[in-house]
Amino acid sequence: MKKNILIKSLLLLFIVCNLSCTEPYVLQSDVYQNLLVVEATLTNELKHHEVKLTRTSRLNESQPEIETGAFVRIIGDDGSSYAFEEIDNLYKSENEFQAQPGILYKLVIETSTGKTYSSNLEKLPTSSPIESVIPFVENNNDGIRGVAIKVNSYDPTATSNFYRYTYEETYKVIAPKWSSEKLTFTSNNEVVISLRDDPNTQVCYKTEKSNEIILTSTNNLAEDRVTNFPILFIPQQTTKITHRYSINVTQHIENYDSYVFYNTLKNFSSSGNVLSQVQPGEVVGNIKCETNPSETVVGIFNIASVSSKRLFFNYEDIFPGEPLPEYYGSCDVQVYDSRCLSLNDPCTPYGYFNLKYGYENGQLVYYRSDGRFFEMVDPFCGDCTVLGSNVIPPFWQ
Repeated sequence: MKKNILIKSLLLLFIVCNLSCTEPYVLQSDVYQNLLVVEATLTNELKHHEVKLTRTSRLNESQPEIETGAFVRIIGDDGSSYAFEEIDNLYKSENEFQAQPGILYKLVIETSTGKTYSSNLEKLPTSSPIESVIPFVENNNDGIRGVAIKVNSYDPTATSNFYRYTYEETYKVIAPKWSSEKLTFTSNNEVVISLRDDPNTQVCYKTEKSNEIILTSTNNLAEDRVTNFPILFIPQQTTKITHRYSINVTQHIENYDSYVFYNTLKNFSSSGNVLSQVQPGEVVGNIKCETNPSETVVGIFNIASVSSKRLFFNYEDIFPGEPLPEYYGSCDVQVYDSRCLSLNDPCTPYGYFNLKYGYENGQLVYYRSDGRFFEMVDPFCGDCTVLGSNVIPPFWQ
């Protein structure tokens, strides 16, 4: 009995680490079950949907094993069938499709070892759009001032009830000590200043996805209304809002079972002791092994109605007249004296060979020179592509 409890506890810890993106505990265990892990969400979006299949790994292993060679499909009770192909460690639908109201869907997986897995039949929940995403200036519970991103939604039919939110942030990065020029070295150990190969390295855009479980329910409220529900808090002194910032919030309308599944994972991952606060039997997925009914399957086949709304703002829109946040680092300038650039270098810390080594190994970026002094900075201070992409996102405005 104790051994079974330990096995299930370790298994639940693996689920949380994979599905809620929490940091795994570094534990050693001789008890290990090699189980299939399924991450699959079908939505009402017309797109190539994805299914991720992995195997449980030991707790001292950093990466799970990818389940390869499987045959994956989603089948509707209307006779529809959608095949998936294996691309870049994911299974992606061969054609774009979307979940349709009133149709029951199930996920079917056949592994390369001949085992068959299938989910329960699931139906698309009510579709309800986000009304608004609004930034509020406020202090958080720790008294830190910043901008809180909050969402509003309303379903007059009162059939949505269970909400899960994800978001994607995109923000402008401007290298504070950028130059249109670069520094190179000749075979004769001479320093040459010329134009950069790529001039578009001053302004970039960085995108980050949410990695937490954000849930709310209106099931016990008089109205099916989400009012100023907090999605994210950004401290005022956070570099990402220094210039222009955008967040795309996605609302997932879940069915009750999916909501319970995610809520259990959320509670488990935020508990003080991950091995004792939640009993393994409380996390129940909807996928079973047809070949071996006693085999445990990790994960869930989820169908959700989604809607998204994007918000843009500049720092001065939220904090008018207030000092900008500091950049990611101090961006101190390192000065190399041309008198110390000879082969017989008397100025070791700021001499030729240290400059050449730092520059050619990507540790320094040229900033400026007056002919005698060469001013160099850390790469992220003089080249924005170290932090993001210099390609303007198609949605940017």
